[in-house]
Amino acid sequence: MLVRKKSSGQYFAIKILNKETIERRNQQFHTKSERNIMAKMDTPFIVKLHYAFQTPEKLYLVMEFVPGGELFYHLRKAKRFNEEQTVFYAAEIILALEFLHKNNIIYRDLKPENVLLDADGHIKLTDFGVSKEGVIFNNEKTYTFCGTPEYLAPEIIKGDGHGKEVDWWSLGIMIYEMLNGRVPFVSRNRQEVLKSILQKRIEMKPFFSPEARSLLRKLLCVNPQKRLGASRDAEEIKSDPFFRSINWVELAQKKVRPPFSPGVSLSTNVEYNRFILRQYRKYTNR
Repeated sequence: MLVRKKSSGQYFAIKILNKETIERRNQQFHTKSERNIMAKMDTPFIVKLHYAFQTPEKLYLVMEFVPGGELFYHLRKAKRFNEEQTVFYAAEIILALEFLHKNNIIYRDLKPENVLLDADGHIKLTDFGVSKEGVIFNNEKTYTFCGTPEYLAPEIIKGDGHGKEVDWWSLGIMIYEMLNGRVPFVSRNRQEVLKSILQKRIEMKPFFSPEARSLLRKLLCVNPQKRLGASRDAEEIKSDPFFRSINWVELAQKKVRPPFSPGVSLSTNVEYNRFILRQYRKYTNR
């Protein structure tokens, strides 16, 4: 919900978790991990956790309010992004993932719904419910089956153990989706999606540039050890020709102008945040 702190008038987004539901779904570990991860994050490209508290029945995570809405919304509205837009959003996502990896965290749930835009159009990652912390070494593996089917790396599906490379696979899927308007593996049947990820070749669209095709082939490599990012993590991807237009120092300082600015405030962002504002009005009118 959208909330306002009485002492300062500042707005926040508050995530409310029911303890009984967490216990019933055996999500205690993931919930604690999400809170711990968010408490550590101090980067402009990840949603900041300001407060955390609890009552006997519920847990509360009070985060910064990001008014520009989900990247998912803007992508669906635009149908697909041009390459310039895609390069910008992908580059900022890389900086967010690089920060997580340097702090020994695998994100594991990269998708447009978990990428928010701030009022200026810069991205912020959110939702760390399935993230894994404490992955110190590059060859260290974890074995939990988790994430959104269309974005799952093959090694997660196989259950052979996975590392930070799964985030680069998901980045490849997202870049494909931004350029194409839909993910490469689509089916109403979840098992068919997983089967396609393991067995089907990815179709490169005729309107993809040679640089985009090259990057996608390297990110969407079934073998995680040969996947771009496996050897030098984000640095290997940042040096790819697809990102030749990016000044990484200026991007990290948010000096690069986003391709689109939502230009929203609390009073004008109904289009991006219908649900959160509806809940805010419901409770403030009581």
